[in-house]
Amino acid sequence: MAMNVPYEAIGKGFVQQYYAMFDDPAQRPNLINMYNAETSFMTFEGLQIQGAIKIMEKLTSLSFQKINRIITAIDSQPMFDGGVLINVLGRLQFRKLGFYTCICTKREITGCDTDEDQPHAYIQTFVLKPVGTSFYVQHDIFRLALHDTADEDPPHAFSQCFVLKPMGNSYYCQHDIFRLSIHDSA
Repeated sequence: MAMNVPYEAIGKGFVQQYYAMFDDPAQRPNLINMYNAETSFMTFEGLQIQGAIKIMEKLTSLSFQKINRIITAIDSQPMFDGGVLINVLGRLQFRKLGFYTCICTKREITGCDTDEDQPHAYIQTFVLKPVGTSFYVQHDIFRLALHDTADEDPPHAFSQCFVLKPMGNSYYCQHDIFRLSIHDSA
C-alpha cells in the first residue's frame, strides 16, 4: 500500500473531529466508533488498555464535565501502510461541577475554579490505520506533561515519538516526530 498523500489534512481533520467529540460529555461515548473492537491500543497516563470497549470504559470514567483545550501544534506523517502518525501538543483545563479534578493526582480540590488555574501541557499521539476508505485509531497515547522542578530556568520539555520496524534481529526507526513543548501564553 502506498503512503497517504493528504496526511496533514487527514491528521488535522481527525484531531478536530476527535476532540470535538471528546470534549463534549454527551458526544464522548461516540468515540467508540473510532476504535477497533480488538486491535486498538491506548496508553492513558501509563495505563495500558486494549480494545474499543475497554478504551471507552476508561474515557467515560473521566469525571470532568468541561474541558478548555488549546492546541499548540499538530504534526503528522504518512505511514507506508497508508496510515497516518499524528502527534498533538496542547494545554488542558478541566472542570467538574464546581470543583477541580486533577487528572494527574486523581484528587478533587473543592472551591477551585479552573478558569483561574493554569492549563496543563499534554501530548497525545495517534496512529490511524486505514480500513476501506476510512481509518480507525490503532494506537492512542496520552500523557500530561507535568514536571517536578524548582529550577529558576527549567529546561524545555519535548515530545518525541518513534515508529520502529523490525529488520532481522533488530529494529530501525521508520518514523520520528520531535516537538519542543513551547506554548504561546497569550
